[in-house]
Amino acid sequence: MKRAIVAAMLAALAVAAPAAATLPPVHGGSAIGRNLPLKVYASLSPPTHLFGTAITARVAVVADRKFVAPANLRVRAHFPPYQPVGPPTVTQAASGRLLQMTWTWTLRCLTVQCVPVMRHSDISHIFHFSPARVSYVSPTGKLRYYLNARFQPVVVHSQLSPAVVKALEAHTINWQDPLTPVPAAQYRMSPDLAFWLAVALAVVLGAAGLALAIRWALQFRPQASARATLPASSLERALTLFFWARAHDDETLQRKALERVADELPFDVHHLSETARELAWSPEAPDEEDVQVISDSAGIHHRRNGEPKT
Repeated sequence: MKRAIVAAMLAALAVAAPAAATLPPVHGGSAIGRNLPLKVYASLSPPTHLFGTAITARVAVVADRKFVAPANLRVRAHFPPYQPVGPPTVTQAASGRLLQMTWTWTLRCLTVQCVPVMRHSDISHIFHFSPARVSYVSPTGKLRYYLNARFQPVVVHSQLSPAVVKALEAHTINWQDPLTPVPAAQYRMSPDLAFWLAVALAVVLGAAGLALAIRWALQFRPQASARATLPASSLERALTLFFWARAHDDETLQRKALERVADELPFDVHHLSETARELAWSPEAPDEEDVQVISDSAGIHHRRNGEPKT
């Protein structure tokens, strides 16, 4: 069974170009024969393709796992002027001691270097790639040995047929094909109408944004007085002075303020004027409640802390 698997794997790689190099022989027998620790193969498919299409490059290593550790294998390959579409994919297949590791690249060339040369009937271009290098290193990274895997040539053909090439060289090719007339563009809405609707919408949205901004800014404006305040009269100022002096424990100023209140009270409330004068010259300090009664009876409204109205 093992021999059948080995034969199948080696047959699958028979179309590839094997590496020609001398490997250090191993002792005790190798699963791949000839006392070799490994064999390498390189292939390109398809070997013939049209310009601009992708091709596949493969490097395969068949090794005896008794003598080869997969982690110590390294592969380096370059394919100018072709460029890999991405990093290579690595696959492994094992059966007993037999191991196969395959590195696969997808290559493409769209530069002028890959354009087939058009001379007479020769509309192909042949490329020879450098061999891929398969290295086997020690666990510390030191090179033990390496092999070169050679690719077969790849042939690139033109996308143009020989007849088209001949016509191009003779400048007689006619590229004018009957074309169906393109109908006029149709719109669900007139472009002009759509433009002006967009302008109107922008104006409305701009006005709404401005209104919201003004409303937001107004909340930081100092509140205006509900009604215009009239200048305080002499009587109001005298009463305000009394309460201010009362708040600051200035008895002399309180009495002077009450004298001023008595002088400023109108004649029709003469009794209030007498009361204010009595309070001003009373032995004890004027009582705030008595002064408040005078103020209320005269119809004077003021702030009890003595500060002027705003």
